[in-house]
Amino acid sequence: MPDTAPKKSPATVANPTGWDRPVSEINATIRKAESGNAAALDEVKLLLARPGTADLFGGNVAREAVRKLVTTYAGKNPAVRESILRKLEELRAEVSGPNPSPLEKLLVERVVATWLHLHHLEAVYAGKESMSLPLGAYYQKSISAAQKRYIAAIKGLAEVRKLAIPVLQVNIAKKQLNVAAGNIAAGSVSN
Repeated sequence: MPDTAPKKSPATVANPTGWDRPVSEINATIRKAESGNAAALDEVKLLLARPGTADLFGGNVAREAVRKLVTTYAGKNPAVRESILRKLEELRAEVSGPNPSPLEKLLVERVVATWLHLHHLEAVYAGKESMSLPLGAYYQKSISAAQKRYIAAIKGLAEVRKLAIPVLQVNIAKKQLNVAAGNIAAGSVSN
């Protein structure tokens, strides 16, 4: 079975805007902290106090997992890598909608990650000219599990959105009017 354990790479910061220190100096501080320097770690903690910095330092584990999967799939082809990253951004925007809540943003990331993982597995499986029966069974099992996680992520997002929709029900003289999210649903008035 393929080794799928992620390889840990050292953190680096790439061109943070609005910082008063050069990137090379920040990266040197990170390296010192990674080697156990307590003073450098304290400095990193101060840097992390800035909003959004944790993402720059690799703290967004979900995005890091997606990034590693993109790197695995694209290999050394920068055009494929950029195409996948663009598709993921389009998918995020499409699934997020205009004003996603913080919880919806987390679930959208899960939908995007599971979409990528499922399709990555399918592409790898489809790219095999031949394989042993155990390896074929492994891929089929992996694809089925990835499909279940993908559907679960979609259902989770749909459930959160459903719970967030304010519903108003008014009963007036045997006529019922149901209003969800400010719209009157078709056929919602009954006798």
